[in-house]
Amino acid sequence: MTTIPQVPTETADGSQLIAPSCAHAQSIQSEPRGYYSRLFAEPAEPIPRDQEANLVELGRAMCYEVEREGTLTPRIGFTYFGQFLGHDLTYDVTPLEGPYLQPERTPNYRTPSLDLDHVYGGGPERSPYLYEGDEGAETFKVGATTPTGYRRDLPVKHGMVLIGDQQDTRNLDNLLLRQLHVVFLKFHNEAIKQLSAQPPSITGVENLGDGSLFERAQRLVRWHYQWIVRHDYLPRILHTSIWNHQERRTQKLNPQGSYAVPIEFSLAAFRFGHSMVRNAYRLNCRTRRVVIGELMSLGQKAAPILDDYLVEWGTFFDGLPTSGPQASSSYIDTSISRTMHGLSPSTVRLANKLEPPYPANLPVRTLLRGARAGLPSGQEAAAALLKEGLITAQDQLTAAELTRDTCDHSGSVLRKAGLGKNTPLFYYVLKEAELRADGLTLGPVGSHIVSEAIQGSLEADPEGYIAMVGRQWKLPLWQFPNGVRRPINSLIGIIRLIGDDQLLPECEAHRRKFLLSLFSKTLPLRQRGELESSG
Repeated sequence: MTTIPQVPTETADGSQLIAPSCAHAQSIQSEPRGYYSRLFAEPAEPIPRDQEANLVELGRAMCYEVEREGTLTPRIGFTYFGQFLGHDLTYDVTPLEGPYLQPERTPNYRTPSLDLDHVYGGGPERSPYLYEGDEGAETFKVGATTPTGYRRDLPVKHGMVLIGDQQDTRNLDNLLLRQLHVVFLKFHNEAIKQLSAQPPSITGVENLGDGSLFERAQRLVRWHYQWIVRHDYLPRILHTSIWNHQERRTQKLNPQGSYAVPIEFSLAAFRFGHSMVRNAYRLNCRTRRVVIGELMSLGQKAAPILDDYLVEWGTFFDGLPTSGPQASSSYIDTSISRTMHGLSPSTVRLANKLEPPYPANLPVRTLLRGARAGLPSGQEAAAALLKEGLITAQDQLTAAELTRDTCDHSGSVLRKAGLGKNTPLFYYVLKEAELRADGLTLGPVGSHIVSEAIQGSLEADPEGYIAMVGRQWKLPLWQFPNGVRRPINSLIGIIRLIGDDQLLPECEAHRRKFLLSLFSKTLPLRQRGELESSG
């Protein structure tokens, strides 16, 4: 049995993040939920430790000379939904320094299924601190903001944020991720409410199977989450050529016939989201600019969220009310926000409370970890996919393309380091996205790795919707606050259902002015007057 020690952690402002965990919380994380696997062979030319200074220099070069934000990239919300998803699939506590075991022997402390185990914890029996209500119909405790008391935060008790796994607090990494976590708490609570109504408010749930009200609600939430990952998230981040040919994908199972997350996904390809992080965000009409460092500090603080920091989800996703402009993520390329080049100790230690805080540079840490874990090079991954007929020769990046400076000078550093033909997979995936997809999605190699991992997880889950009702599951009809019944087929559908699309009172007035400024040049004079008077 492996025990992960727990120590108090401080945020950037010195406040305590979490208290020492109690025994039942520690036991949840005391045994691995699975292990890892490889998609490709081990590297033919691994980068030895005495050459890691080249990786440090490369990581430091991965930032814009002149900062730029994305356009036509996925909306900001999908940056953090990807982070939420990644935390659901993998939790590797191997310190940066090592030792690194073979993937088949490296523990994964998350189930390799999209089952929201980082939200549900050990369930009402093993994580009772998360729940309230009658036995068999438990709902999540939801915290209130201050001072108004909006039910849109994680509960905080005795100086501790109550989260699915007190050993794994990565969903407190930042304020956006923390509030996205709350969305799924409220989604479960709404499922309990609608399933328990007489007659049920939700229809089309005959195939949910047996079990307690809690178990059926949990299954319903998980299935919607899985469906949204497959149909709302993947099409936005996968290269079009890969998304359009999903039937060519081959499932990768380990020798025992069960699914294991590949390290090429967990340690490289799915870390593409680091490049999507913007330098600052507008949260609402009160808080129009929060830099990413402050966003991290706010997410980790063991205190209720202030009303001023409530997220207007309409800024982060299409189709929801917002009092200001919507925003897209940064481009998927080799440049990563400067803030991510100097993480706070509390952020570094979210995954491992005993992790030394240095190096604090995120791209440096990612490159070093990939080399030490024995990831194949980007060229080796591309060659393997080409051999299988999954990409074309034109999809492969040349050494000239990889070593060319584009959005930063990291290409020159790669060339000087002699890594133009033996490129770290993480760097290759980002450069490929920039050159083969204009920074809007992943490129072919990165897309295949991500698709293999996520769709493999969905297909191998014996309790998922694909296994239990099939790929063509007909989504149930939920009753929305306005009385309309319709299916939930997107993240914004969940946000509307639970009422988190509502703005702060004064932000409604800002929203009307914002809409008027957008449409005043095209609206007829009469309609313009009606819009002004309605405000």
